[in-house]
Amino acid sequence: MPNFICTTCGTQYAEGGRQPAACAICTDDRQYVKVTGQEWTTHDDLLRTHRNSVRAEEPGLTGIGVEPAFAIGQRALLVRSPAGNVLWDCVPLLDPALVEMINAVGGVSAIAISHPHYYTSLVEWSRAFGEVPVYLHAADRQWVMRPDQAVVFWDGETKALGDGLTLVRCGGHFDGGTVLH
Repeated sequence: MPNFICTTCGTQYAEGGRQPAACAICTDDRQYVKVTGQEWTTHDDLLRTHRNSVRAEEPGLTGIGVEPAFAIGQRALLVRSPAGNVLWDCVPLLDPALVEMINAVGGVSAIAISHPHYYTSLVEWSRAFGEVPVYLHAADRQWVMRPDQAVVFWDGETKALGDGLTLVRCGGHFDGGTVLH
């Protein structure tokens, strides 16, 4: 059974025999539903029409996007670290060429996400790199539409990831809104 992806926000849902009736992220006041209504795709369908894009932002920091633009145009960042690379935020698509490129620079040891608009295909990302942990603030637990054992909910105001990387809960847009310092 497929994991449907909302075409408006890019959120991937748990396996199901049919498309969800509505996207919880889009029906929330912080997002929107297109005037044409709710539309869905799958990761496999997205792979046929889109690809990942990569851009060097600065030494040790790589931007990752989707072309042509999809959903809300999310951008992820690969933060390279001697203790293990961290993926900051997710994009809805993960193509084989990107997996190969990331593995060539050391893979991913953890994923951390700022807020629900970037949860997207977090399970796909975790599994592609060996079931790496995905750190989400517990205050945003209700917004995880595809639960998985790789998801690690953390509480409090900070969470150390190692090698000088720390998640800091700032709240704001969502209660668990987080930055990576």
